Amino acid sequence: MDNRKHLRIPDNFAYIIRSGGANLRQSEFKLSYAIAIGGVKHVALIGHNNCGMVNLSAKREPFVQGLMENAGWSQEMAEEHFANFAPLFEIGNEVDFVFSESHRLGRRYPEVKVAPMIYRIEDNLLYLLSEE
Repeated sequence: MDNRKHLRIPDNFAYIIRSGGANLRQSEFKLSYAIAIGGVKHVALIGHNNCGMVNLSAKREPFVQGLMENAGWSQEMAEEHFANFAPLFEIGNEVDFVFSESHRLGRRYPEVKVAPMIYRIEDNLLYLLSEE
């Protein structure tokens, strides 16, 4: 879901699901749709370094303050929102999470090949991750 980059791919080439931290837990039905209806057999799970979902708990105060200032929320409402959802979206580190999510999705959809990848902001390159 990073706003710094835009993937350049041909029209009608792929379904794209943008999700913070490459975390598809809350978007799994969308993936199921692409597989069931679209016939998807391969998934490129792309995370990136410098991800805002890493150490999300440390961003609690600016998150709450931002919702208060930018969305007009009360402090209580913003704090409750963070408390309810941050644990669902926080990831430890980008590489480990992309690996774990690709393994989870591979078990969930055994006939679909899931390729774990990392995009490095510094060099604008996409890397295929390997267990080695």
